[in-house]
Amino acid sequence: MKSKTVIDQLVVVVVSSDQVGSLAQQLIKEGFYFTRVNSHWGILPVDMVSLLIGINASRHQELTDLISKCCQTRLKYIPTQIDIPMFQGQPMMIEAEVGGAVIYTFEVERFEQL
Repeated sequence: MKSKTVIDQLVVVVVSSDQVGSLAQQLIKEGFYFTRVNSHWGILPVDMVSLLIGINASRHQELTDLISKCCQTRLKYIPTQIDIPMFQGQPMMIEAEVGGAVIYTFEVERFEQL
């Protein structure tokens, strides 16, 4: 009978949709299980993905290092969502830092897998 890993942390990783593919592949390769939740938020027209990952606290640093490796920030020109009459027909572009990840960690009091 296989022993179960104690899940005592829930890690929520918010990452841009263009980086989630490589991160997901690496998570699977390293034995992390996750649930993917698509979302869109903020003022920039960038789709975001939240990954819900239940882990043992002993693997937290390993997970953080993996996310840091896969989710680097970079500068990109993106169209604004502002209507300016004199720029009709051509969207105004701004330089924005995109990519990277936001990591939230919660302590888990009780975990059940049915």
